[in-house]
Amino acid sequence: MLRGGLVPAAAAGVVALAVSTAVQGGLGAAGSALATAVVLLSSASTFLFLRRMAGLDPRVMFLGAMVGYFFKVGLLGVFLLVFRNAEWLSPTAFAVTAVVVSLVGTTGEILAFTRVKTYIYDQPTTPPVAGR
Repeated sequence: MLRGGLVPAAAAGVVALAVSTAVQGGLGAAGSALATAVVLLSSASTFLFLRRMAGLDPRVMFLGAMVGYFFKVGLLGVFLLVFRNAEWLSPTAFAVTAVVVSLVGTTGEILAFTRVKTYIYDQPTTPPVAGR
């Protein structure tokens, strides 16, 4: 799923970088490149965090996912506050690229998840007795 989300997201980031550069020049390129890097690092960190929790009770896994999500959103909020007055990038290019790359990455993750073969139950180890 990590590859299923990051590869199309990176491709969308390259396209957004080209469009932003063509429309807004260097400021657009800086905003688009920064947004792509932030979104890709954020997505990869989520998968790496959840991979370390694999095999735990589903309730603990859910709690960990929610804590990780809120922590990540908080860090992204701090990041946006720090760079809100940056004059070396285009906030429009940053915002549009971040949304596009996030949506493409999430769509890729969903498509990758639908192709994963997840078994719902284990096969019984002993065959059932006839007549029961």
